[in-house]
Amino acid sequence: MSGESGRPGVTDRVWDAVNSRPHPGISLSEVSWIRRRDALLQHGYRLRPKFDPDFASRYANLERTARNESEAWYFRDTVMDAVRISDDTKVLLKSVSTTVHPHEVEIGRLFSSPPHLDHPRNHCIPIIDVLPDPEDTDAQIIVMPLLARFTRPGFETIGEVIACWRQIFEGIHYMHENFVAHRDCGINNIMQDPTSLYPDGFHPVRHWMDPSYKNFARYITRAECWPRYYIIDFGLSRRYDPADGPPSEDIILGGDKSPPEHAEEAMACNPFPTDIYFLGNLLKQHFLYPESPHTGAAWLYRPLSFLKPLVNEMTQKDPSLRPTIGEVIKRFDKLTSKLGSWHLHGPGQRVRKLRRNGQ
Repeated sequence: MSGESGRPGVTDRVWDAVNSRPHPGISLSEVSWIRRRDALLQHGYRLRPKFDPDFASRYANLERTARNESEAWYFRDTVMDAVRISDDTKVLLKSVSTTVHPHEVEIGRLFSSPPHLDHPRNHCIPIIDVLPDPEDTDAQIIVMPLLARFTRPGFETIGEVIACWRQIFEGIHYMHENFVAHRDCGINNIMQDPTSLYPDGFHPVRHWMDPSYKNFARYITRAECWPRYYIIDFGLSRRYDPADGPPSEDIILGGDKSPPEHAEEAMACNPFPTDIYFLGNLLKQHFLYPESPHTGAAWLYRPLSFLKPLVNEMTQKDPSLRPTIGEVIKRFDKLTSKLGSWHLHGPGQRVRKLRRNGQ
C-alpha cells in the first residue's frame, strides 16, 4: 500500500524527513536536533560534529570508523547528547512535553534544589538546566549529566551487586520519604555515572565503545571505583500530600507492565506499593533469574538466592502485603550482613567471560 508520497508505506512527513537529512550519518530521529543546533549553541551547549553545517561535505571522505561513529544514534527523537561549552562536560538533552508529562520538570527540579540536591541519599538525576525547546512551544529541554545503563559492564562480584542495590533502594526510599512515587522504576530508568568506570572515556551513545569509536572502551571493576547509581525519568512520577491519606492514582503503564494491580479491572491503585513491585521484579528477572544468553531459559542464580525471600515479599500479588521501601531496606541489610568475605567476592552474575575491552 502506498503512502501519501506514492512510495509503499511512506508518508509525505517521513519522506520529507528523509530528504531533509544533510548526510546518511543523521537518522530520522535526529533531524529535529539539526534545527535546534543554533539555539543550543546560544545557551552554551554544542552537539557532536556530525551536526555541524560543513560535516555533509566531509562525510563522503570519512574513513569507515568515522562513518560508523556518525551513524551511532538514539532510537528516540526526544534525547540527544551534547557538551557544555564552558567546561566540556558531557550532558544529555531531553525534550519534555509539558502537556504529556506535566510533572517531569517540576519533580526533577525538586530533587535538584536545596535541601535535596546534596543529600547523600538522593539518587535522582540532577537537572543542570532547563531550556525552551525551539521546535515545540509546548516542550522544554532538560539538561542532565550523561549517564550509562546500570547493568553494563557485568557485575563481577556479589559485593558489587549489593552495593548497587543498596543505592537503588536508598534512592527510592528518599523519593517515597518526600511523598513522590516514581511509577516506572524499571531497568531503563536506573542508570550509573560511568565517569570513573571508563578511565579513558566512552562514546556518548554506545558506552561500550571508546570516544574515537575505534575500540571497545577500557573499563575497571565497580569495586575499584564504586560508581554512583541514579534514578531517572520522572514523566510518570507524582508528588502527593500526606494529609490526603494513601493516594489512589489512575493506572498508567510504564516499562514493566506485569504488576498484578495493573492487570485487574481496577482503574486506579496506590503507586507506592507498585514501586516496590517494580524493584522486586527487576531484581528477580535480571539478577536472581537471569535469562541464559544461549538458550533464553531463566533459572535461579544460586549465589544470589539469599535475596529470594525479599523478592517474593516485594512482588506479592496483593499490594497491601508488600513491605514499604523502609522495610525493604531493613530486610536487605539483615540478609546481606550475614554474608562472609568469600561470598561477597563470588561472581556477581552467572559465570561468563568478562572482558576488559568489551562487556
